[in-house]
Amino acid sequence: MQVHVTTDPGVVTAAIIGRFDAHGIDRFDREVVALIDDGHAHVIIDLAAVEFMDSSALAGLVRTLKATMTHRGSMTLVDVSDAARIILELTRLDAVFPTAPSIPAARARVLSVA
Repeated sequence: MQVHVTTDPGVVTAAIIGRFDAHGIDRFDREVVALIDDGHAHVIIDLAAVEFMDSSALAGLVRTLKATMTHRGSMTLVDVSDAARIILELTRLDAVFPTAPSIPAARARVLSVA
């Protein structure tokens, strides 16, 4: 798994590439979740290139959502791949996570409420 993270004032954008699973969740936590405590309360996660996602990844997404809510922020999933969409729908977490069709759309939503 690769994680490409960019930060703007208050906003973290993370693109996950490859298998989003137990082998990469510690890296995800270090590179994304840790930034929330550093003042980046809004997180955008691009799942377009996710080939596989397991329960560890789902737990990581839930932790991220809870952390953003604790800091009065938000989390948005963007361009969810079929592999990620299927696991989100099977677990009914698709109803929990806000989504946007693109990073600019997610960023516009975040900036309109921030």
